[in-house]
Formats: sequence, C-alpha cells, structure tokens
Amino acid sequence: MASYMNTSADPCEDFYNYACGNFPSMVRYDPVRASAGMSFKDGDLLFEDRMSLMSDGLERNIYELLVLDRVASSPDQDISDLFNFTRLFYRSCRQWVHTRSGGGFGQPSASLNAANSASFFAGVLDHLNETLWTLCNEEVAMETVLATLVKTGGSGMLGVTLPRQFATNVIENDDFNLTQTARAVVSIDRLSLFLRGSAELERNAFFREWLDFLTERKLGAPLLDFGSLVGNASRPRFQRIIKRIEKSLNDNSLYGPGGCTVPERYSFGLDSGAKYNVSELDELSACVAAAKGGVPFSWSRFFDELLQSPVDRSALVQLPNIKEVINFVNDIKSRPVFAKSNDSSASLLSDDAAFLVFDWLLSFRSFFPPDLQNLKSGRTQVARDIEGDGVASCMLWTKTLLQPILERMYQTAYHQQDFSDVNELVKLIKEAAIAGVRGQSWITPSAKVAIEKKIRAAKETIGLDKISAAEFKAFYAPTLEEFRAVDLRPSNLDRKFGTLFSLALCAYAHKNFDVMSSLSPVTLFMEISPLVVNAFNWIERNQIIFPMAILAPPYYHPSYPPHINLGSIGYVIGHEIGHSFDNTGHQIDQPGAIGHFWDNETEANYLDRMECVRSRYGDYRLYPGGPVHLSNSTLGNDIADIIGIQAAVGALKLLKSRRQGRGRLLPRLPNLPASLSPEQQLFIQAAQSWCFKSESHILDRIYQGWPSHSPHHLRVRGVAENSPEFAEAFKCRRGKPMNPAKKCIFW
Repeated sequence: MASYMNTSADPCEDFYNYACGNFPSMVRYDPVRASAGMSFKDGDLLFEDRMSLMSDGLERNIYELLVLDRVASSPDQDISDLFNFTRLFYRSCRQWVHTRSGGGFGQPSASLNAANSASFFAGVLDHLNETLWTLCNEEVAMETVLATLVKTGGSGMLGVTLPRQFATNVIENDDFNLTQTARAVVSIDRLSLFLRGSAELERNAFFREWLDFLTERKLGAPLLDFGSLVGNASRPRFQRIIKRIEKSLNDNSLYGPGGCTVPERYSFGLDSGAKYNVSELDELSACVAAAKGGVPFSWSRFFDELLQSPVDRSALVQLPNIKEVINFVNDIKSRPVFAKSNDSSASLLSDDAAFLVFDWLLSFRSFFPPDLQNLKSGRTQVARDIEGDGVASCMLWTKTLLQPILERMYQTAYHQQDFSDVNELVKLIKEAAIAGVRGQSWITPSAKVAIEKKIRAAKETIGLDKISAAEFKAFYAPTLEEFRAVDLRPSNLDRKFGTLFSLALCAYAHKNFDVMSSLSPVTLFMEISPLVVNAFNWIERNQIIFPMAILAPPYYHPSYPPHINLGSIGYVIGHEIGHSFDNTGHQIDQPGAIGHFWDNETEANYLDRMECVRSRYGDYRLYPGGPVHLSNSTLGNDIADIIGIQAAVGALKLLKSRRQGRGRLLPRLPNLPASLSPEQQLFIQAAQSWCFKSESHILDRIYQGWPSHSPHHLRVRGVAENSPEFAEAFKCRRGKPMNPAKKCIFW
C-alpha cells in the first residue's frame, strides 16, 4: 500500500494522486499485453492497472498448475487422473504447436505441416469413426448421424446450442419458467461458404484443397483414414449435394395456404427466434415429407439420441428460421446413410452422410496446415486460431474446454479455505447498507421496507459452486475411461493432441447437453468462471457473484486486518449490491420482476440523486484539457461505486462498535505512517484498486464510444467527493476539491 502512495500530495486536493501517485513509476508496460492493442491506429495499447497485474498472477498460477505435477494433487485416484489429463492436454498442445512451427529449426516443410495436421485430425476422427463404424451394417437413421456429430462438440451446418435463460432457470429450480423457456436453439449456419451461391463454390480454393487434403494420397498413403470410411466421396459429388441443399433451404413452396402450416409464434425479450415444441416440429416435418413423398425427419428421435435420454415431447425448441431448418433436415433424411462398397459387402457412409462429416470437420480450421488455414471457410470454429508460440492459445483452450477440472486444481493448490469469512463480510456489508437506508429521510417507510427486503434476499455465490467429489467424478467418468485407454508417452504427446482435444471437446459439449436432458445444475458448474478477476451482479436473479480469482491479494486475504479487506473486497461487495439499486436495478424488485417496488415519492427523490451523479461525473474530463467524460454510459457503475463505498465504511463503523470495550483494537499494517487511521486506510485501499498507468491518447481510445465504467482516476475522485465519511476521515475543509458542498448520496 505505502509504495504506491504519493504522500507529498494533498488527499483533499487530489485523492487519486495521494493514493496512487507512485504507481506509474513502479510499473512497466507489458509488451505482450500492449501488442494486443495493435488494432488501434495509434499503435500498442499502453495500459496497466491493478487488475491486469492481478490477472498476470492468475495466469502464472494456472501455468504452474499445467507444467508442474506437484502443484496440485489429490489422494483420490480418479481426481488425480483428471488433473493429469488436464496437464497432458496442455503439454500435448504445446508440443503439437512446437512441431507445427518447425521445432525451433526454421520454417517446417509443407509435408511436415500436412503430417502434423493429419495427426491431429486422425485423433479427432478416432472417436467419431469408432461411433460410426459401430453403426455400420445396422439400420441406423440419419437422425443418429446428425446427433452424433452435434454431441461431439464440433459445429456443423446444423447448430444446436443451450440457451442461457434455460440454464438460468435450471440453476434457480424455476419449474414454471422451465416450461416456458426453450431448451435448445437450432439453426442453420448461413455463414458457411457452401451457402453463398453455387458459382462461388465452384471456384472456391478452400473447398478444393481441404477435400484434397483429406482424401488424396500423399506420403504414400491418405493423410487421414477418412477415405476408407466415406468410400468414393469426391468433390463433384459434394458439389452436387451442396447445390441441392442450397436449393432446398430456399424452397418455401410447401408452406402457406393449401400447404404445410407453420404455427404462429412471436419472439420476446432476448429470444432470437420463435419457439415450438418437439411434437409440433415432428408434425411439420411429417407434412413436408408427405408433400415430397419422403420419410419425415424425427425430431423426437434426434433429441433422444442427442441427449441420451427420452426427451419430453412438449419441450420447447427455439428456431430463428424454422423453414430453413425443416427443409434441411428433411432433405438429409431422404438420403441413405450407408452405401455398399464396390469390392466388399461392408457398408460405407453414403455421399450425404460423408458430406455431413466433412462439413463438421470445417469447424476445426485452426488446426489446418498453415497454407489451408489462410483460406477462410466461414464456418463457426471450435477454437481460436493459434497465436505465436502457442502458450496463450493452449492455455485458453485448456481453460475453456476443461474449466471445471482446472477450477478444482486451482482450488486445491491455492484456495483450500472455505471463504466463510467472506460470507461474514457479505452479511456485514448487507447490515451496513440496510442501516444506511434506514437513516435516510428521502426514502419513505414503505420503500425502506422494500429495499431492506431486496438486500436481505440477495443470494451470493462466493469462490465457486460446491460440486461434491462424487458428482464431479460421475460427470467425467466417460472422459476418464477413454483417457486411460490412450497410449500416452513423452515421445508421442504431439501426435496424441487430436485425441485429447476430442476428449476435452466432447466433455465440454456434454456439459450443455446434460443440462438440456436431465435438468440438473450439477453439470452446469458455474456459468461465470471462478478463474476471472471480476465480480458480478445478476440483477434479474438478485444474485451477487464473487469468483475465486478475485478473492486473493490485493483484494482479499484472510490475514488482512478487517478494515483493509473492507476497503478492497468489502468495497467490491458493496458495489455489486449497489447494482441492485442503480439506474437499471432499482426498477427490478427482489424476485427479479420488472416494475418499481417503491412508491412514487421515493422514486422522484431517487431520480434527483441519479441526476446528481450523472451531472457530477459529466463535468469530469479524462485528463486536463481532454474530452469531457461520457457519464450517461457509466451511470450504473458510478451509482454502484457510491453505494458500495458507503456500505464498506458503514461496515467498519458496525465492526468498531461491536469491538468497543472488548479491548480488541484493529491491527495496524507495517510500513504505513502511524498517523493513518483505519478509516483512512480503508479509503486508500479502495482507491488503490484503481491505480493505473496509461497515456492520454490511449485514454481517448479506451473511453470513446459508450464505456460502461468511468476511468479509474475518476472513479476514485467520484467516491471521495460524494462521501461525507471521506471528508471527515481526512479532515477536508468544506469547499475543497474532494469535499464539495453538494454531494450525491443514496445511503
């Protein structure tokens, strides 16, 4: 704390300079992070703050988890093996990228790049091929083929995703809204190059070269054992299929008067498409198939296969364009799944089924050979393109696909406490906020009761959701079984990356599909990762969330004195509670329904205070002589800041009153001037959450448009100017810059 302070500055003149004045001289710009701002015309993004430094520490911790076996371990063999799977996933990724880049010996040859990519796709296809081969020689339906492709985690022409609102209702055990919410969103990927016109397809280099890469004989054999499964599939045959699908998607002749009737539906709120139940989809498919003299696509069977359990026929499905989807699945359904080979009685995938596999593979463009990677497919990708030496990319893929395992590793290594003291802090902050509300004359008695009720009803998620070891192992049991069957050695890790990636991708997809089927929140884990340095208020649910990563120094430590924790994580807790009463949150009552929950008199007084904040922050400038701050866009966070700091200070008052007469003094921090009171240290700690270093032209770029947060130094200024307790703590005379006569106070 002391090292960042500029004690030569007057806190009553410029509190940010007093609390953070030495921060720029102590911190250097990170070239890696700065280069991420190359999209700015001015060059690198020169910006560092406490959160970016904290995020750096988080990344270093995660890196050690992945490269050092000793950092996280478990006496439970299953959990230990899952930890090992996660580490080997990362290491195999790094080795694969290393081989791709030439292994440190210059640019690799085209043949080496092709072989490296081929090893990845061979691993990815292993699991898909095993499933499809077991289906050969059986009467398998096209619904099963489509479901198999979707649940492996890739992204084909037919997309099936889990709506956020459905997941929310599952977490809340909201049975009523579950019946009103779509369980899945089904759509056609119109961004695919295949659906942009047949003329473009015929001259598209990507289509030619990618198919050749899969099926041509190079290095003496096909790079992938794909041709043996798809038989005689070829570019001309695929072109004919694509042209036929394109024509089918645009065919609306079967709908309307005298034809098939699409039930009238309307989109509401955040929905991007009307909702239909599974039975309605089956009926519409049957109508379209009958008109064409074909066999209808069974949505019931598709979802049964996808979710591995019987789907409720009344379950809702959201379709942004129902006619396109029905036309596509019925067209595919009218084609055979298997075709006999010319020289054997064995079954091979038909051209249409092979095309679906080919289409699915296009979502893995990041793993193509570099010469093919530059040819854009338009397909939604399963992973971002590889950057640099692959460290960032491999860490990102690990954090995304194996998030629940990595969270457990992180908790085992760095956060073994149960955060019970943070729970107590939340209770204390709530009590302080309620006490503040009760002391306000502008709030009517009935409104005070309503506000207090909402604060008390707020749910909190602290650290991470509690998933038992048994539930955790049950979810990953299929992944673990397959992982243990993989022949892994240090010498072949790069060649096994595709296999491990496929296992991780399937588990990631399974997490969503299991929620669709079982309605169990166990496999959802947290929608917001605990490994993020931030905090959140889900105002529709009246829930405040404090991820595990922010519960670390400098924001929190169980050994910090109470007033220091109150100045950092306490201020954050108060800020998140404050969002429940910001310009948006104050219009949502405690169950989360839209509509004012206080009377008109209180509302009018609230709006006066809201306008005070908008006007006060709107007078600020980004820097001396710079542009005026855009306070309209940051209003919600500015209100939350003011409410948050008052709650933290109020909590300190409550704490001191409870300790009075007990001889339990608040401990002092070393290296700080003895003259600093606990209240002063609280404000300094709060301000230092926003210490930053940047350049004025970078601030212009960052805060142009519609920023959601005020610049860091203006957040500190706003908190100080609008807190009577700040002026009292630092003995600022009335009229000083940090103690204006008029203050914007809520409670």
